[in-house]
Amino acid sequence: MPDKYSSRERIIRTIDGRNVDRVPVMPFDLYEILKLREGSENLMFATGEQLNNFTNGWKRIDPHYGEIAQFALERGCDVIHRTSFTELDRRFLLAPENFIDVLYREIDADTIQREYTVRTPGGNLTYVEELKRDFSTTWIRKPLLENLDDVKKIMAVPYEPGKPDLKSFFDTRDDLGERGVLCCFVSTPLVCVSHLFNFNTFLLWVLSERTIVNELIETVYERIYRQLEYLLQNGISPMIEFGGSEQATPPMMSPALYDELAMRYDGPLIALVKSYGLYVRVHCHGRVRDTLHKLMRMGVDVLNPVEAPPSGDIGMAEAKKMVKGKITLEGNIQFSDLEFSRREEIDELVRKVVHNGGKKHFILTATEWPITYLTEIQKINYMQFIESGMKYGVFDG
Repeated sequence: MPDKYSSRERIIRTIDGRNVDRVPVMPFDLYEILKLREGSENLMFATGEQLNNFTNGWKRIDPHYGEIAQFALERGCDVIHRTSFTELDRRFLLAPENFIDVLYREIDADTIQREYTVRTPGGNLTYVEELKRDFSTTWIRKPLLENLDDVKKIMAVPYEPGKPDLKSFFDTRDDLGERGVLCCFVSTPLVCVSHLFNFNTFLLWVLSERTIVNELIETVYERIYRQLEYLLQNGISPMIEFGGSEQATPPMMSPALYDELAMRYDGPLIALVKSYGLYVRVHCHGRVRDTLHKLMRMGVDVLNPVEAPPSGDIGMAEAKKMVKGKITLEGNIQFSDLEFSRREEIDELVRKVVHNGGKKHFILTATEWPITYLTEIQKINYMQFIESGMKYGVFDG
């Protein structure tokens, strides 16, 4: 029996709490994989085809990934596709690109270091990250800020909000069409600031240099607000995704610190998006039990992902009860289960989570997506994940 709704309609109706034909099923970003395999460059912060091939080329050629993608396409899996703008990149307090130089250094055949130099009135600052062949992630080797002098330098960089070219966003939205929902990714102020430091250093500064941390967060908040407002005024829609402030959730910070350093700034940004009638999605791993009611108060529409113990601290049934239909919950099949479980176990996990997720305000997805080649076991489990989601998630409405 063919689907009653397109993927876009199904996701929007799910978020709105209207009846759907079935639960949206998202194994990963199917649209991204399709565009990569077509040879299109459509990745966040892409810096050229050569670099994309180095880090993400495995997605083009991995036969297991290809089989899963084809299977997901045939079964009509759903898509929320994330895109972004460099003007809202979380690095360097949103410093204008004309103050930033980038150098690529080959360490060995499988390793590249990317060194950013931020030119400031008080001298240069450097940030180094490492990229590995066929790994779709990065490793920080040197943070931008290491002492108080560095803070003074980055704060002295002149700032003017950019006016990004929006054509690629609207082209992508048109191309995606009814196959899914497009969202624009924006880091929260706390994430932008924590990313400037070694994370352990940042946590220590929250205690020992709170005034400076607040000043940095306030600065980048104002910049994000202005930049986001420009995008909203120019028709970016239908969804904004904030990189949730998981750095402030337990056990890293107390509820009081979450209120001071995260909610205080995230709230107005979310209110701005809502004032334009858009949906707000928040990406936040880890322990979210103590923040669910705060996300509700801020007006969040979608939370990705809800992680059950031991990675998180709340199951889907309890989370659904807590949010009372105010937030659409995504989850919560653990990536580790897709790596190591038996096929029958995946079927049972999906059955339970779909039952607990219910007919409304629930999207079935994994808590993480792959970053390198998949094994035969993962391929089998991903296909079972999709098959089970389609089987147990079908409704009459």
